[in-house]
Amino acid sequence: MRKILSILSAAMLLCGFTAPQRHGADAPVTGKEPDSIRRVRLYTDALKRLVIYGDTVGARESARKVLSEYPGYAPALHLAARTESGDKQRLEMAEKAYLAEPDNKYYLDEFAQATLRAGRYIEAIDLYEKLLKYDPDPNNYRILAILYESNGQPLSAISTLDSAEVKTGRFPPLMQQRLRLYLSTMQFEMAESEAHRMIEEAPYMSDNYISLADVYAATGRDSLAMESYLKAISVDSTSVRPWIALSDFHYRRNDTPSYLSAMGHLFDSPDIPLDYKTGVFKSLTNNISFYRKNFAQLNALVGKLFINYPHDRVVKELYVSHLIKSGQIGSALDICKQIAGSGDATADDYINIIDMENFLERPDSAVLYTDRGIARFPENLQIRMRRGYTLERQNRHAEAADAYRQMLEYADTDSLRSDLWGMIGNAQYQSGDRKGCYRSFRKALGYFRDNATVLNNYAYFLSEDDRQLDKAMEMATRANFLSENNPTFLDTLAWILYRMGRYDEAKKYMQQAISLDRSPSAEIYIHYGDILYALGEDFMAQTYWRKALEQGYDAGKIEKRLEAQRERKAAAGSDNKKQ
Repeated sequence: MRKILSILSAAMLLCGFTAPQRHGADAPVTGKEPDSIRRVRLYTDALKRLVIYGDTVGARESARKVLSEYPGYAPALHLAARTESGDKQRLEMAEKAYLAEPDNKYYLDEFAQATLRAGRYIEAIDLYEKLLKYDPDPNNYRILAILYESNGQPLSAISTLDSAEVKTGRFPPLMQQRLRLYLSTMQFEMAESEAHRMIEEAPYMSDNYISLADVYAATGRDSLAMESYLKAISVDSTSVRPWIALSDFHYRRNDTPSYLSAMGHLFDSPDIPLDYKTGVFKSLTNNISFYRKNFAQLNALVGKLFINYPHDRVVKELYVSHLIKSGQIGSALDICKQIAGSGDATADDYINIIDMENFLERPDSAVLYTDRGIARFPENLQIRMRRGYTLERQNRHAEAADAYRQMLEYADTDSLRSDLWGMIGNAQYQSGDRKGCYRSFRKALGYFRDNATVLNNYAYFLSEDDRQLDKAMEMATRANFLSENNPTFLDTLAWILYRMGRYDEAKKYMQQAISLDRSPSAEIYIHYGDILYALGEDFMAQTYWRKALEQGYDAGKIEKRLEAQRERKAAAGSDNKKQ
C-alpha cells in the first residue's frame, strides 16, 4: 500500500499539485472546487483505477472524462495513451502529451513507443535519439540500433551500440546485436574479436560459442564452426538453442544426414513446441524423392513423435501416413482401427480403414467398416460411396445400386444427383439389368444433360446394340466435346466407330487414347488390338492383345482371338494355293 501511495504522490507532484494550506481552524470553505484541484483529483481517480485495481478500461474512460473538461492536460493525455487499445488513438494521445510538455522524459518515452508501434520508423529514430539524452537505457540503445539497421544505416547502428557500451557497460544482448551487424557488414575480424571477447567474459554461456561458430561458418571455416557448435552443446547440454543452431548450420551446408541427426535431438526435447516438430516433419516429407533417400532417419523422427506424443491427433495422422508411404499397411491399419474404437474418431479414420482394407483385398472387412462408419456418420457421402464401391468389387452389384440409391437422400445438388443415378445405372448394367440401367442413365441426364461420364457410359453400353449405334455415336461425340483428351472417352468413341465398320477413324482415336492413358488399361489394349486385326495388321494386333493379357485381361478370350487370327491366315493361304 505504501508503494501505491508513493506512486500516487509522485503522480500528483508530476501534475504540479500542491496541497492547499490552511490558515487556521476557521479558514473559510468555498462552494466551488478550483480547477487546479479538480483536474488533479479526477486524474488521480483515473490513475488509481489503473494502478490499484488494474482496470484498464475504467482508467481509459476516466482519463477521457478528464480530457473532456481539460483537453490539453498532459498527465491525462499520457494516461489515455497508456490505456488506449488502438495504435492510432494511442499515438494521437501520446503526441499531444509530449507536445504539451516536451521535456518530460516519460511523455517522450510513451510517444516514441507509440510511434514505433504505428510503423513511423523515421520519426521514431529522432525520438529515440532525444530519449537517450534523458534515459541511457540499454533497451533504448537496442531499439535505436534496430531502427538504424532497418533504415539501411548499419554503421550508425554499430556506432549506437558502441556508445551504449561506453555509457552503460557491456550488455550481452547488445553485444550479440553488434556481432550480427559486424557479420552483415562483412567486418569478419571485428566479429571474431567480439565473439572471443564474449567467451572470455562469460565462458559459461553457450550463446557465446554459438556466436563464434556463426562467425566461422560465415567465413567458410566449417571445421572450426562445427567445433564451436559442439562446444556450445557441451557447455549447456540441456539447452535446445545449440542444437537449433547446429541443425541450421547443417541445413545451410546441404548436409542432410547431419541435419536430420540434429533434428533428432530437437524432436526428443520437451522444450520444443509440438507444432514446430510436426511442421518440420511435414515440410521434410513433402518431397517424395527426399523421403525415399532419407527414409531411415525420417522413420526415426516420426517414431520419436509417436512415442513422445502417443495420444496427439496430428501425430497419429502423420504416423499413419508415414506407415502407408513405407508400405506398412497392416501397422497403419491397426492404428486406424484403434482410433476408430475411441471416442474421438472422425469420418476420415473410417475412410482410411476402408481404403486400406480394399487395398489388402479384404472386402468383407471393408464392408464391415463402411457399415460402422455410416452408423456414426450417416450423412458422410464419402463413406457411403465407398460402401457401393466395395460391394461392386465383390460383384454384389444389385446391393451396390441400393447403396448408391440411399445416397440420393443426402444429395443437395442436381449435379450430384446426376452422378449418383449414373453410378446406379453402372451397377445395374453389371447386374444384368439393362432396362433399369438405361432408365437410371436417363434420370441422370435429366438432372444434368451434360454429364460427360454418364454420356460416355451410356454410349458404350448402347454400342452393343447395332440398332443404337447412331445414338451411341451422338452421345460419345458429346462426351468428348465436354471433356477433351480423356482416354476413356476416346476409347468409347473409337470402339463405336469400330462397331460401325469405320476402322481407320477408330484407329486414329484409339492411338490418341493410348498416348493419353497414364495408367495402362487392358480394355483399351484389347480394343486397339481388335481394331488393328480388322485392318489386317495381325502382328500389331497380337502385340496389343498380349499387352491386354499382361494387364489382367481374360486369357481365354485372348486365345479365341489368336485362334481366329490363325484360322484367317490359314484360309488366306489356302485361297492363294487354289489361285
